Amino acid sequence: MRKLTTRQREVLETLEKYVAKNHYPPSYRELSALVGLASSSTISGILNKLRENGYVDWKDGRPRTLKVIKTAS
Repeated sequence: MRKLTTRQREVLETLEKYVAKNHYPPSYRELSALVGLASSSTISGILNKLRENGYVDWKDGRPRTLKVIKTAS
């Protein structure tokens, strides 16, 4: 298992908190805003790395199917 970067950990923890509060995942734009990034493509890259490392998953082509598999802690 690869160690998370600071930004990956921040995104994962923000995602965990959002889902716990709202019971559904944020959109890429919402997640970008929550972690202070202007680009949703940056979030996409971070989420792809998290997916490769087994922390998150989603159904391709389906909105709001992002789910946390492994927590940051």
